[in-house]
Amino acid sequence: MECILCGLATPTPPIKANDHAFCCIGCREVYLHFGSEILAGEADDLAQSAVSAETGLEVFLRVDGMHCSSCELLIERTALKVDGIQAVSSNYATSTVKIVYDPAVISEADVVDLLNMTGYRARLRSDNVAEYDERPSLLRLVVGVGLAGLVMMLYVAFFYPMHLGLVDIKDFQPIGWLAFRAVPSAILVSTSILIFYVGAPIFRGAWIGLKTGVLNMDNLLVIAIVAAYGYSFGQYLDGSLDLYFDVAAVIVAVVTVGRDLEQSARARATRELVRILEVWTPTARIIKKDGLGTSPVGELRPGDHVLISEGESVPLDGTVVKGLAAVDESLLTGESVPVERGPDDEVPGGAVLVEGSLEVEVGSAADSRADMLARILWNIQSSSAGIQGFADQIARFFVPAVITLSVFVSGWLLFRGHSVEAVLLAGLTTLIVSCPCTFGLAVPLATAVGLSAALRRGIIITSTDTFEKAPQADIVALDKTGILSTGEMRVVEVIGLPLVACYAAAVERLSLHPIAIAIARLESGYSASDLSIQPGKGAMATVDDKRVAVGSQSLFTWLGWEIPQKLATMTSQAASRQGIVSYVGWNGHVEGAVITEDDSRPEWKGVIDRLRLHGRLVLITGAEHASGYEDQMDEVHTGVPPEAKAAVIRGLKSEGSVVMVGDSSNDAPALAAADLGIAFGSPSALAADAADVVILGQRLDRLADVFTLIGTTRRRVRQNLAWALIYNATAIPLAVTGLLNPLFAALAMSASSLLVVWNSTRPMSGAEMHASFETAQTKYRTWSRLHTA
Repeated sequence: MECILCGLATPTPPIKANDHAFCCIGCREVYLHFGSEILAGEADDLAQSAVSAETGLEVFLRVDGMHCSSCELLIERTALKVDGIQAVSSNYATSTVKIVYDPAVISEADVVDLLNMTGYRARLRSDNVAEYDERPSLLRLVVGVGLAGLVMMLYVAFFYPMHLGLVDIKDFQPIGWLAFRAVPSAILVSTSILIFYVGAPIFRGAWIGLKTGVLNMDNLLVIAIVAAYGYSFGQYLDGSLDLYFDVAAVIVAVVTVGRDLEQSARARATRELVRILEVWTPTARIIKKDGLGTSPVGELRPGDHVLISEGESVPLDGTVVKGLAAVDESLLTGESVPVERGPDDEVPGGAVLVEGSLEVEVGSAADSRADMLARILWNIQSSSAGIQGFADQIARFFVPAVITLSVFVSGWLLFRGHSVEAVLLAGLTTLIVSCPCTFGLAVPLATAVGLSAALRRGIIITSTDTFEKAPQADIVALDKTGILSTGEMRVVEVIGLPLVACYAAAVERLSLHPIAIAIARLESGYSASDLSIQPGKGAMATVDDKRVAVGSQSLFTWLGWEIPQKLATMTSQAASRQGIVSYVGWNGHVEGAVITEDDSRPEWKGVIDRLRLHGRLVLITGAEHASGYEDQMDEVHTGVPPEAKAAVIRGLKSEGSVVMVGDSSNDAPALAAADLGIAFGSPSALAADAADVVILGQRLDRLADVFTLIGTTRRRVRQNLAWALIYNATAIPLAVTGLLNPLFAALAMSASSLLVVWNSTRPMSGAEMHASFETAQTKYRTWSRLHTA
């Protein structure tokens, strides 16, 4: 029979409840807690973390020439018309594209050629990801800022005093050739260079928008720039000083500065990820026909044989060919006690050999940790936040609406008998003040800064969508092993004479087994020699002229040494507390035992107190006992097999939004099922792929930082969008009613954009972090009152 909850085989006789069969007590208790509704969920939660439902291969490309969201649309529309391409995701801010294709229909090289034919220059990603080349944009930035500054200085010196009535035009008669010819000509030349060189990316983006049939922000920018430049050029030819070259210059300069800041922020985030990728690119010893060689893990192929010694990690999933070893598989199983592995046994990538050595044949799915991180890196770069789509939709509606409004205002004034000059100025002012630069900068700049701030804290946000979809958590669910506990063992009790601890410590100092390391910390004035290790069972050595054995019951059964009944009874009580029993004996007799347990993280209680402010706390563990953690939890589920953890999350989601924190592959279904999945520590590839956030290292306090960082970034994005909407709602009516001229419209537009840039790029202050903490605290107090009631 199969378990009704997780599908695993049931024991004989099966564990039953309400006429349903279960594989274990954990599954039965989960069913009894949540009721029959939990059975309605399908065990397909991992699909939620997949980039797409297609079964094709992924290819990540770096594409030069992308300048706006219309580039994304053009690439996606063009690529999806080709047979064999199943899905396309692109991001103009990072100039990256991800394509899912069917290798039976189209090759990887054809995919690259396809994008090159659209006018872009595409290239495949390499192991060493090329950093963003800042030289072209830096040159444009320097030229743009320099020429715009020159134009503005000339205006301040000659034209603004006249426009404001501070100086009469007659006062310039002594230097008429300078004020009326040389200065306007210099402004014309400078503005022309600004528009046609510095502003070239803006014009390209506008052309792409027309080509795709979707008007974008660049179209509106180009209309405003060309209108200001064209009007001023006509006035220049007529000898008039009513020139608005400054408007065109300011628009180009501000947009160039804003986009450079945006790209620099994204590039910093990319560099952080590349640095992590380089650190996590291991090598493996591969067995070849001509001997033993070294190869990067990323170059291993199915069928290769690798040699793994004590203390090394298994690079990829595979099958043991030769050898016997004790293997720490905590990344896969979530349990810290090593298991014995020998010929024909499967070993997971990421497992660590604590005793012995193995020859392993690489399995058919040759995935490595480096590949996993590379996918995360490129998924971040080729993704675009959901709220960014909202901003783009506003811009796409906004552009034709503003153009229509400008034409309407100009037509209405012309109908009312105003001069052609007044009509043109009114239309121009409406276009300038409505330039949606703030919409273009609001989302990508804030999210780029958020990504970079997270990376500096060892936190990887696996998708920019996380900033928007991350919930205000109602429930925080945590795994036990590797999260609240370190996965390392500590001695909690010694049973027997003082020599038991002394002899055991002497023997275990010669072993790298996690339990041995814990026992070796005990005080001992003895030394051991002639070590003999039985992988997965224990060790023997000579201490004080005695042959001392330290290990599990299976070691002493193999030795034929009988364990006294009284000692067995005493140790059974320790085992019921989730302790690990290591018997100690010498000269054929078992004299005592050492009890070890998984060590708790010293900071776990403080972190729990902070997490409690964000939601109700639930412990989900495969262990049969909560090991004392239950006192700090609102709800506990023990003995839950990996296949049933996702069912628990589904049950919890019926009560509110759920955040799941795990570290191993057995947590992957639960991470994918949660509203927000957080993989902690040194997560397995499956756990990292399923999670929305990956926390590297062993600092548990980073869990609380995740909530603060996501909340702060999301708040800044919404502040930017709110300001953009408020600005346009205020400025456009002023322009339509004639209360703004083109100069003040350009200054208002510039100030609005610079405010968004400042708000996005400013460091995350202590006050802001404290505000997030206060918000969480208020929420927790509200929940506590409701819960108590």
